[in-house]
Amino acid sequence: MKLTLVLAVFLATSAFAADVPWAGKLTPERPGSFPPIQPFSGEFRFGWSNIEAASAKGKFTRVGDRLVVDVSGGTTGLARTLWQLDAVHHAELFFPQLTPIGFDQKETYAKRTVKMKAEYRPDGLWRLRTVRPGPGGEKWKKIKFGPVYDMITGMLFIRSQPLADKDKVRLIVFPGDTPFLTEVTVLGRENVTIGGKSIPAIKLDFRPQRIEKVKGKNEYTLEPHKKFTRGTVWISDDEYRIPLRSEVYIFIGYVFAELKSITFENGKTFP
Repeated sequence: MKLTLVLAVFLATSAFAADVPWAGKLTPERPGSFPPIQPFSGEFRFGWSNIEAASAKGKFTRVGDRLVVDVSGGTTGLARTLWQLDAVHHAELFFPQLTPIGFDQKETYAKRTVKMKAEYRPDGLWRLRTVRPGPGGEKWKKIKFGPVYDMITGMLFIRSQPLADKDKVRLIVFPGDTPFLTEVTVLGRENVTIGGKSIPAIKLDFRPQRIEKVKGKNEYTLEPHKKFTRGTVWISDDEYRIPLRSEVYIFIGYVFAELKSITFENGKTFP
């Protein structure tokens, strides 16, 4: 049953490739040969221009042939008085094939709540977005092209690749609102300080482009992201390949996410 679903999703999401000029540049869906990630729980911090403004906890758990991911967090301290946000994210994927199954995401702000549910069905990716308070009457919508990764599966797919210097990985990612074509380039190796420790890291540049349907036509174009044009991610250059830090450049400087600590299922800690 599982193999049938994986095959059906692959065929459904690959069908559009001949209709979109840039589809042929996507990295083949096969996961790379790098060893799969080990289950772990971790803590992370977030902010802008190196001022901490939020925190989160995440847990990666193996359940049979699935990897289950749960993340929760929100704004903290002074930032919370300016912008109240609490968020939870639950995602599942087949492991180690790195085939997404679906995710549920909830963002609770001071005056509204936004929910996103995504399901990878045999005929493709379907999503349902609800905003409360809002007009109601929301319906499931199908994303009519692919292959499309959710955020978690996309990150694990990139992690699985060889990632030699100057390598490029191109994939479509659906973070919970609209899909983006994202190009990731390996800039090289350097050390990053996390928790007072200097850690060898792989430096990645990523550039997202919004995928827009041409009105009245069965065509899709690429548009620049309205809020940022590029970002940088550092992952550990070791057997773990754990995300260490990311910086996204926007009009007010940059926002960042950084690892505080993680504990693997076998009891080992990092960094």
